[in-house]
Amino acid sequence: MAYNEEQTLEEAVGDVHAALRAFGNREFEILIVDDGSTDRTPEIAALLEKKFPEARLIRHPRNLGPGSAILTGIRNSRNDVICFHAADQQLDFRQVAGFIPLLDEHDLVIGSRTGRPGYTAMRLLASHVYIHLAHVLFGLWDYDDFNFLYLYRREVFEGMPIESDGVFMCTEVLVRALDKGARVAKVQAECLPRRVGVSTCFKAPVIQKTFGQMARFWWKRAH
Repeated sequence: MAYNEEQTLEEAVGDVHAALRAFGNREFEILIVDDGSTDRTPEIAALLEKKFPEARLIRHPRNLGPGSAILTGIRNSRNDVICFHAADQQLDFRQVAGFIPLLDEHDLVIGSRTGRPGYTAMRLLASHVYIHLAHVLFGLWDYDDFNFLYLYRREVFEGMPIESDGVFMCTEVLVRALDKGARVAKVQAECLPRRVGVSTCFKAPVIQKTFGQMARFWWKRAH
C-alpha cells in the first residue's frame, strides 16, 4: 500500500518480488494499492506493473487511509496467504517472508517492532495510549504491537465483518480472529527509520478517527 511514496515504491516492490521469488516456484501476486497519491506514485506503479508479471495496480480515487488500502488488498487478493507491506520501507520484507512458514501451523502471524526509531514524543505518546487502550478494552495483554507486521491465512477473513477502515482495522481483525479461536504466532521484527516522507497516521484527524472506531467497536462487542 502506498500514498505519495514515489521515492521508495520501486525499491519496496523490488524487495517484495525478490523475497517471494526466493521461495521457488510458489505462485504469488503483488497488489500495489495506490491510496490516492498526488505525486508520481501512480506513474511509477504503472511501470512496475509492466515490469513484474506478478504485480497488479489498484488505485483509490482519493486518499482513504491505510485501513481502506488494506481492505482493498484483502478484497482483491487471490491467494491463500495475505500480507500487508507499506511502501515506506520501515520493514525489511525479507523478515516478513521468513515468517511465512509459520502459517503451516497458525492462522495469523503478528509482529511487534523492536524499537521506534524516528518517532516524535507525541507519536510515542499516541502509540502508548493506543496500545494501553487495546489491552484494557479487548484484553490483548499478550500483544504489545498491533499495526506493524501481519500475515494471514485467507480463512481468517471468511465470514468476518470488518467495520473499521482506518488505523484501527488491523486491531479489529486481530480481536475478531481471536474471538473465533484463531491460532496466532507472535514474532519480532526490526523497525527501520523512515528515510523520506512523513507518516500521516498520527495527524489529529486520523487519531480522532482511530479512537472513534475503537470506541464503537468496543461498544458493539460489549453489548
